[in-house]
Amino acid sequence: MTLYITDLDGTLLRSDTSISEYSVNTLNSLIESGVMFTYATARSFASASPLVSRLRLSCPAIVFNGVFIVDPRTGKRLVENTYSSECQQMARELFITENIAPLVYSYINGEEKVSYLENRLDEVKSYVNSRRGDKRLRPVSDYKALFEGDIFYFTVIDPRDIPPLDKIFTAENGFSRNVQKDTYDDMIWYEIYDKSASKANAVRQLAEMVKADELVCFGDNNNDISMIRSANVGAAVANAVDALKSAADIIIESNDKDGVARYIEKRGR
Repeated sequence: MTLYITDLDGTLLRSDTSISEYSVNTLNSLIESGVMFTYATARSFASASPLVSRLRLSCPAIVFNGVFIVDPRTGKRLVENTYSSECQQMARELFITENIAPLVYSYINGEEKVSYLENRLDEVKSYVNSRRGDKRLRPVSDYKALFEGDIFYFTVIDPRDIPPLDKIFTAENGFSRNVQKDTYDDMIWYEIYDKSASKANAVRQLAEMVKADELVCFGDNNNDISMIRSANVGAAVANAVDALKSAADIIIESNDKDGVARYIEKRGR
């Protein structure tokens, strides 16, 4: 059985973050016929689920670049690939020493929160403004409050100086990182998670969970490269970055031309 896994932004989602009627109808029909289909995204479940709400997904989904595998209907965490306490402490020390104000994703009293320094709002304004009303947002006054809870992910938006980050956030120190331009603007996102977490690792975990014997993955950006290389068939949409196209087995139509749905419809199970 083939498992189809697609990235969201720039891949399944069109340039305006919507999914076309054709893709919704085609994918729902395929799912109902027994095709295993889901998504793997850097987004959180809270951010991703409204965008794919019209799809009748039942296969577990991958969020936060592989940190969690979740039930796509409830967001219940089925698999967790999270930091050790040592990694959390190492990251805290680096951010404080270098005076960096990251977005900090954590669970506090069982609730997912995204904390940021309120006096450094300008550094994360694009993120906060795009998520107005999000109950996860948690402005705080100091570093002590910023690093509260069970932390599982950090994001630095448009870092002023990347080398100090690269020196600490290495596989040898227990980290994975992804650095790329945002799909919708030119801002650089420097995302940091545990070394056990990646889209590649998560798609392999998921394939084993659902007993798939073939993996077909779709992507458009740098954080999809490991997933594309891990798949039996790695597909880059026509609008993908050059690095991903070079890693892919095939190039399909763009996100704005329903490339993912058209490919799966043609290929079938």
